[in-house]
Amino acid sequence: MFFGLRVFYKLLIGTGIVYVGSVSAQIHTADLNNSEWKLAANPFACSLTHKIPSFGQAVFSRKAGAGELFILESQGKVAFPPGPAQLETLPPVWRSDILPVRLNEVTAVTGTQSITLRDTQIAPVVSQLSMGVNLMYTSQKQVVATASSEPSVMRVVLTAKNFADAHKKYQQCVENLIPYTFAQIARTSINYGEKPSGLTAANKAELGKVARYVGADSKVVGVFVDGHSDNSGTAEERDAKSKQAAEWVSAYLAERGVAADKITTRWHADKFLIANNKTDAGRAENRRVTIRLEDEAAHKEFMKKEEENRKTAEKNVVEKAVAENPKTSASASVAVSSSASSSGRMSPEEISRMVEGLDIVR
Repeated sequence: MFFGLRVFYKLLIGTGIVYVGSVSAQIHTADLNNSEWKLAANPFACSLTHKIPSFGQAVFSRKAGAGELFILESQGKVAFPPGPAQLETLPPVWRSDILPVRLNEVTAVTGTQSITLRDTQIAPVVSQLSMGVNLMYTSQKQVVATASSEPSVMRVVLTAKNFADAHKKYQQCVENLIPYTFAQIARTSINYGEKPSGLTAANKAELGKVARYVGADSKVVGVFVDGHSDNSGTAEERDAKSKQAAEWVSAYLAERGVAADKITTRWHADKFLIANNKTDAGRAENRRVTIRLEDEAAHKEFMKKEEENRKTAEKNVVEKAVAENPKTSASASVAVSSSASSSGRMSPEEISRMVEGLDIVR
């Protein structure tokens, strides 16, 4: 509902009359009969959206691993004027015991997302709407709707009808959000003792986070589990330790619901050390299992690097051949090109060898 008229001590909103003072104003508000707050929820993001006809929308939102936002967003040709804006309560007409109250002043910015609130700034807005009190943002800068109209302030109303119940569901969604992003969980490392008998409670807690994320994010296409050891014992013992630790991790992930065909289990003994094996602390760091998640974007990036490495290797072969015998340069180039093209996609063994170095996590 849009009003572009001179208001003198009364404004009709839905079925109520609210006293707002003498001022020329453009007022945008949802009709009480059509006012709604719509929830959108998934394990990684929650949003609660209030459509404001002829203006745009107001949105509460929160994403996994991030703080809460409230955004007043204009759509189409209408834009909230940049500069100071006042937020005040707009009690319904039947609440004669409540007077309008100025809550705070914010600064609107140029663009569609003119007003943004974060975390503690949002609490007063939620409190008032939950009590059934409408809210109104008023610009201090005047706007001109058309060439023939006189300057006026802009008022955007947040209607409280249906807010309380919708916000409770929104809060439930927020409480169930996975509290970490892909970037935060994509590389995980756990350590094991000199004579391990299985995964510790701490190990399982970390792996539980990984399993929960993989189960919720369909974009994760692979889970690489790599076991590493220190340099103690024989080569066979080191290989066996890293293998056993990696298999414990993979089995637990599968137990927690990660599809077996997504898990690649590998072990490397002491091939990839990350600390000094001459100290107890260093050996403890080296005894580890790394878990790396690969999503579609990471897979594309990996394939890009693989292609770059292939071209570099191809170039090195040609340069070496030329250095050894300049007369063989043409044939060497053809041979390398033929080898590269005939191989096509990398075999699982090639992929395994290539990513070993990428999975070293401290």
